[in-house]
Amino acid sequence: MARTLGALGVLLTLMGGCNGLDWGGPKGVAPQSRREALNRVNENLGRIDRPLGCRGLVSFRFTDADGRPRAYVGHDARLLFRPPQSLLFDVQSLAGTVAQIGSNDEHYWVWIEPEVRKLWYGLWADARGRVGRGLPVPPDRLLDALMLRPLSETLDDGFLPLLRVVGDDHRLIYVRFGLDRQPRGAREIRLDPRPPYQPLEIIDRLPDGQVVMHAELRQYEAIGRDGPRTARRYVIRWPANRAEMRLDIVSAKFRDDLPADVFDFPAGWQGEIERVDAVGPDEAGAATGRGS
Repeated sequence: MARTLGALGVLLTLMGGCNGLDWGGPKGVAPQSRREALNRVNENLGRIDRPLGCRGLVSFRFTDADGRPRAYVGHDARLLFRPPQSLLFDVQSLAGTVAQIGSNDEHYWVWIEPEVRKLWYGLWADARGRVGRGLPVPPDRLLDALMLRPLSETLDDGFLPLLRVVGDDHRLIYVRFGLDRQPRGAREIRLDPRPPYQPLEIIDRLPDGQVVMHAELRQYEAIGRDGPRTARRYVIRWPANRAEMRLDIVSAKFRDDLPADVFDFPAGWQGEIERVDAVGPDEAGAATGRGS
């Protein structure tokens, strides 16, 4: 126990930075505390308080369950978001939507056609930390990578993040204990030291150190004249899923005109279906009204 506490103390010392309780911080100055960094990011996200619509260009690739590489290059993209976690991300061609990543308050899902023609889905309530397993692109990590969810105060083990400042490199480091009871980085967020002080890079790791997501975010612009800032260029990799997405947003605006059912689960899907959360096959069949 003493060895573990000693290692954690060394890590805290190496991280450096001030972790005081100031809530704001002077304008024009890079965040100097954990609280200040979290507040600047989350206050910006808090201004996305109604449906948001974006258009852009997307390329993504992944390896399917049979080990075959799949790629969609230079497609039109439509992204709709409604707080807190309703998402509709469509990959479109001249023939219509060919892939979709979606979620609402109850479900998350991914479907791809025509070659794969498969719907993966699950329930948030039953996910138990397994949302990304078996999915080409995990919806929860996509929400995180697109910076559409607030940064959390802690991970599931309750440790507060640390702010490491080395010159112009400002990083929030979330720490958890590994299997050897030694502290390890679980999430690393590199922040822009210049306005608007938003994330430029997000790295998520498993307890063994394996990278499960690496996102790069660039070119933050306001929605409208003085609205919240969102990134317009993304490069996101999910090494464990052998997947990558590149997204360039060309327009972003609030969409109060969206119909109420736009984020509904695609219950009428015709094709292969797989439930990917922590349930048995009998429960999966009952949930969709389809037997095995």
